[in-house]
Amino acid sequence: MGDIEILLIDDEEDYSDTMGFYLKAKGYRVRACPSGADGILEIRRERPDIVFLDFMMPGMDGAETLGKIREMDASLPVIMVTSYAVEDRMEAARRSGISAIFPKGADFSEAAKMISEALKCLKREP
Repeated sequence: MGDIEILLIDDEEDYSDTMGFYLKAKGYRVRACPSGADGILEIRRERPDIVFLDFMMPGMDGAETLGKIREMDASLPVIMVTSYAVEDRMEAARRSGISAIFPKGADFSEAAKMISEALKCLKREP
């Protein structure tokens, strides 16, 4: 699993740190960015295998960031992370090709399952 790289894009540093710690303990390489704009720059610099993208962020929110990610790479697996599941906005994100929605507050083991499913779709099972 050490060859699988995950990019966390989330403005809540405590949440990114906690999720990053969990994912690293599972054997993934993890990078984190505090904003959508920083996340786009990171993806351009080095494409990760999977992105966890916060839906609600100041500045460039998750929907806008997702649009820019899709302009660069339509196949990059993106898992939307949210505390605020506004259904019409989530539906728009689904149409933009997100792999899954991970609710903040859910057990991180669910995130690990979502990663596994996304990798199966790419034929890169851990």
